[in-house]
Amino acid sequence: MAQRRRADKRRVTQSDVARAANVSTAIVSTVINGKTDSIRVSETTRERVWQAVRDLHYTPNIAAQSLAGGRNRIIGAFTYQRLFPWESRDFYYEFLLGIEEEAEAVAHHLLLFTGAKNESGERSIFNHDANLLRLADGAILVGGRVDGDELAKLTADGYPFVMIGRHDEVGPQVSWVAADYAAGADAVVEELYARGHRRLLYVAGSRTQETLAERRTGFAAACARHRLGPKRARMVAFGAANPDLPRLAVAADEPAVLAAAREAGSTAVIAESSYVAHRLLETARAQGVDVPGALSIVGLGDHGDRANVLSPDPALTLLRTPSREIGAAAVRMLLRLLDTRDTGPEQEFVPCELTGGQTVGTPG
Repeated sequence: MAQRRRADKRRVTQSDVARAANVSTAIVSTVINGKTDSIRVSETTRERVWQAVRDLHYTPNIAAQSLAGGRNRIIGAFTYQRLFPWESRDFYYEFLLGIEEEAEAVAHHLLLFTGAKNESGERSIFNHDANLLRLADGAILVGGRVDGDELAKLTADGYPFVMIGRHDEVGPQVSWVAADYAAGADAVVEELYARGHRRLLYVAGSRTQETLAERRTGFAAACARHRLGPKRARMVAFGAANPDLPRLAVAADEPAVLAAAREAGSTAVIAESSYVAHRLLETARAQGVDVPGALSIVGLGDHGDRANVLSPDPALTLLRTPSREIGAAAVRMLLRLLDTRDTGPEQEFVPCELTGGQTVGTPG
């Protein structure tokens, strides 16, 4: 039986395209990479090159382009979370959608670094001191947990990256895009004050991180501006004592929060998590409380640290985290960093939006 000859599997190169088009490899590179400032190429020559590309089924070796220092139009996405957010209910899912949509809009590929791990099997940017993100022009880091040492090393290496969310512990030399929760919480108080609310109860969580501190800062600033002192603008810690807010009374559960609101004469409750606000709304309904006639309830968005992914009631008025907008803004920022390598880091706040909902009204 005759032996079958194996087909030639050698990758077609730009040299092959150049020979087929009867031009130099420099011209092929100029045409394929869309360069307009290096070599002037006539339209006839360009078409000849593209015809050779089609005839030879040439595909660029993006890894080789990257190693050569060129842009390969690939944006990396990396997370220290155990898995990328695949489910729509995941807090970080909308960020990833925004990244993907903007990357497509600017004709870039999106590469998820799902196998970037260290020797211990944990998510890691570096393995044996090698930057695993180098295949991409730059990367966007998604997720709440970070490794400050790795990010400091990434910065020292000059690798362009943008973080989703603020992480002050990493230092000021990091570019990030984050929701403006301080201005958002301020706007919530403004809305309530404009509707006639003069006694507010703020429900803080048992932990403190940048996004939560920003919510509290915005609330305090607006209350101070309207001279709502501690008797009129109260704060309680939900579930357990907050070590960063030791003077706060603790409301162990939802009924305890509503009891604290009644005791203080509060006409509006602001929860810094929309999930907690949702549970307060359910409890108020179960107790027969008229929402929003007797009590208004507002949620200040989520912060990605809850295990329960129950979606809040669509009737709930809440401060929406602009997740898709943040993802898209991170792509635009990364491209600016790639175009202007000599500039410093960028930080950008994206405004939050107070949804209409049906749980905020005029106090009775």
